[in-house]
Amino acid sequence: MLTQSLARPAETLFVPASSPPLTRMVSLVTTARLMRDNPMAILPEPLFRQTRLTGPYLGRSVHQVSGPAEMKSILQDNFSAWRKSPLIMRMLTPILGDAILTAHGESWRRQRMTLQPAFLKRRLDRFAPLMADAADAAVETLNTPAPVDVHHVMNDTTFAVIERALFSDVEGFDRGEVRAAIEVLLEEIGRVRYSDLAPFPEWAPRLMTPGALRARKVFRTAADGQIRRRRALDDPGADLLGLLLKVRDEETGQGLSDVEIRDTLMTFVAAGHETTAIALTWAFYLVANDPDIQAALRAEADAVFGQGVPSAEDASRLLLTRQVIEEALRLYPPAPILGRRAVEDTEICGHPVRKGDVALLAFYALQRHETLWDNPNAFDPDRWSASRRPADRYMSMAFGGGPRACIGAQFSMMEAAIILSVVLSRLTVEPAHGDVVPVMQVTLRPRGGMPLRFRPRPWDRRASGAAQAV
Repeated sequence: MLTQSLARPAETLFVPASSPPLTRMVSLVTTARLMRDNPMAILPEPLFRQTRLTGPYLGRSVHQVSGPAEMKSILQDNFSAWRKSPLIMRMLTPILGDAILTAHGESWRRQRMTLQPAFLKRRLDRFAPLMADAADAAVETLNTPAPVDVHHVMNDTTFAVIERALFSDVEGFDRGEVRAAIEVLLEEIGRVRYSDLAPFPEWAPRLMTPGALRARKVFRTAADGQIRRRRALDDPGADLLGLLLKVRDEETGQGLSDVEIRDTLMTFVAAGHETTAIALTWAFYLVANDPDIQAALRAEADAVFGQGVPSAEDASRLLLTRQVIEEALRLYPPAPILGRRAVEDTEICGHPVRKGDVALLAFYALQRHETLWDNPNAFDPDRWSASRRPADRYMSMAFGGGPRACIGAQFSMMEAAIILSVVLSRLTVEPAHGDVVPVMQVTLRPRGGMPLRFRPRPWDRRASGAAQAV
């Protein structure tokens, strides 16, 4: 991978907010409370120095892991011995159904093989212009004298991208109603309840709120209508919905069912919109507090696309921009903790695991591990340059690993690079936040949002007169 070096003395690096580790043993009741309020709070301090901790929990063993070898053992070497944890399945399945994110076994294999061709780079490159359009709209929103919650703006921006990527043309589709429904569903996914933590069997249904049930109906009705309309056309289109209707399993020639496509659309919205928005939110926070990196990013954008519209090729040339995004993903992985349950006796790096045991893959601890990284809590994009980039890909798990690694990683990286570079090519950003607290609500978000102050560059003629006067 292409990289750009920008080495700096360790003492000059910005050290951003972190989640304090657990420093003492706590009761099961306290653990449940911490899990409900912020699962990040259960990560024990030794996990940032060791790579595996094992302890009892409700009649089984819980294996907390934070080493690359342990990640590879679970996600790749012994892949078939593990399933997603009952907790995450109960939270996701009512919304996402049996789509690629929640499916297992043959259902997952068939969907993964069928969807893979839709995410070839040559097919994703066509979406670069709509990413640039969304970035332009973000600039207009951010260009105001008052501090702006960049998390909210990035949610809107990435939603606009995924919406247009999925549905390039819409008939009989109330965008506002569907957007509101999706926000309700994402909130439903992100809220951990005490009942979620009880040892119910995986098949036990999770009761949804009346609002979430209505929102699910709104989304499914709209998606089903679009699928029926597109199937009736000679050419279903070149957007992601069109590709989903055309892709086939190379071995069987079988396509996706209407229900699978509908649930896949919701999965793409949930996984492809929220996670990229979070990555960009943390990236803006980091560069707002590091003027040198911000200036270097602005110079890179000027050199690569100037005042033009960045293309997919340009996105691949934004070397430092991509390093900043990778560093933001290291410090603040969108999914900081992943749960797996053993469905058969297995092992983790030679350590025996019994069927029914649970593994907590602490990506957050892995990516801030004291024995694996220099200055692990510091913001240092240069660690992703060619001379320092980790050789072991399991040291950074922002997009997962093994056969279930994120299928949309290329789409997300291109989108984040274009949006970050376009905004910083036209606006400067400064801190306007108070205390920053990372909190896990499925994804790792800043509690209360991320207010930052954006100002136009002096030469930007597109800036409003009022903003220029600030």
